[in-house]
Amino acid sequence: MRTGPRSQRHVLTAFLAALALLSLPGCTAAPEEDWYAIANGADTDLGDIEVRSLLLVAFEKNETGRLLGTLFNSSDGPVEVTFSDEDDSVTIRVEGQSDFGLDTNPHFFSSVSEIPGSRVPVTISVGSESTKLDTPVLGGNLPAYRPYLPTSTPSA
Repeated sequence: MRTGPRSQRHVLTAFLAALALLSLPGCTAAPEEDWYAIANGADTDLGDIEVRSLLLVAFEKNETGRLLGTLFNSSDGPVEVTFSDEDDSVTIRVEGQSDFGLDTNPHFFSSVSEIPGSRVPVTISVGSESTKLDTPVLGGNLPAYRPYLPTSTPSA
């Protein structure tokens, strides 16, 4: 059996290869608690209603703002969801076991109290439950939201 430099080199190479394999990261999914919403809007759950990706789209501060997002109703019956800010209130009826997309069903606040790029508190109420959600305000600088910018002030 040889114990010269060549044999030692083979042992060293095998050891370094094994060490390199052990140092490679494993391929595993991220734990569920590390998942997060990748959309621009805010999320919350209230009773049987899930609010997903809620945001407001407006040209400027104090102008009309359109609500965007999706509501999911997991109950069997219809549920009324009310969105309100400091001077407006919008109530939406979501049928049982269905979703309601605000992208295809326009609803507006007559004015948004902050500039695009900021957040405004929006109170969401379902029955006797309510929560306040810091909701992003987006403007026309993002091409994906330009089609949703209000074109005129809705009538009261």
